[in-house]
Amino acid sequence: MINGLILIDKPRGISSNNTLKQVKKILSVKKAGIVGILDPLATGMLPIVIGEATKFSKYIELFNKSYIVDCKLGYKSSTGDDEGIIEKDNRCIKDFNILELKNNLDSFVGTQEQIPPMHSAIKIDGVRLYKLARQGIEVERKSRSIKILSINFLNYSSNILSFEIMCSKGTYIRTLVEDLGLKLNIFSYTKHLRRTKIGFFEENQMISLEKLKNSINNNSDYLISMDSMLSHMKLLTISDDDELKIRNGQSIYYDSDVQDAEIRMQNNHKDLIGVGFIKNNYISPKRLVNFK
Repeated sequence: MINGLILIDKPRGISSNNTLKQVKKILSVKKAGIVGILDPLATGMLPIVIGEATKFSKYIELFNKSYIVDCKLGYKSSTGDDEGIIEKDNRCIKDFNILELKNNLDSFVGTQEQIPPMHSAIKIDGVRLYKLARQGIEVERKSRSIKILSINFLNYSSNILSFEIMCSKGTYIRTLVEDLGLKLNIFSYTKHLRRTKIGFFEENQMISLEKLKNSINNNSDYLISMDSMLSHMKLLTISDDDELKIRNGQSIYYDSDVQDAEIRMQNNHKDLIGVGFIKNNYISPKRLVNFK
């Protein structure tokens, strides 16, 4: 049985769900899920949790994400990316200077409200927005609070502006690129998008679908353990008796300097038990690993 996290380097042109299906077929697993969908034209880090690791998806969802973005100036897209109908701006595309571009990028750093695009996987009344958009239907969307932690200029050539961005969960890069165009008084759309990092997971930890096919007999080549997934949490070791109580849904007493926080628990054999919450020196179970 496989339990853990795989960071797939998703190729351009296939959906996240299609990627998931391929991973499940390659590894012959039934229980697996995606944490943070990428658009079909986007590439890069696609976390796929397998087996018992699916219980800990939400802890990855909350991590900040980093992207490399190629923004095409002077054109707009009906979908915000290369998949849509592309229209050229009738206005003259001026030769932007680097300082102007950097200053406009810097203006996005911080907390702000963002309206999700119609071409997104958000559901309204049980229907995904992109399905409505394909029918030519546009509905009102509520704005969401997002945070841009950093945004760094990389290059500008042939009307392509490249930058690196670190942002919070729920940020839509296509919308940010269009908003950037508004600031620059020019059409703009996302030409290329690559996710390079999620939380403390780095780009060099990713594996392609092709390499995954050649590594199925050696889990160490691609599988990130559940304990490593949760390594941002404080680790507490509990006794065999306390593990039994936790697994029966009871709270246990544990004298610790960590309070009012989620913690990961292991037993005396250093096996991960799961995630608990400690308050007033009592740990209550939240998500537990079950290998039976």
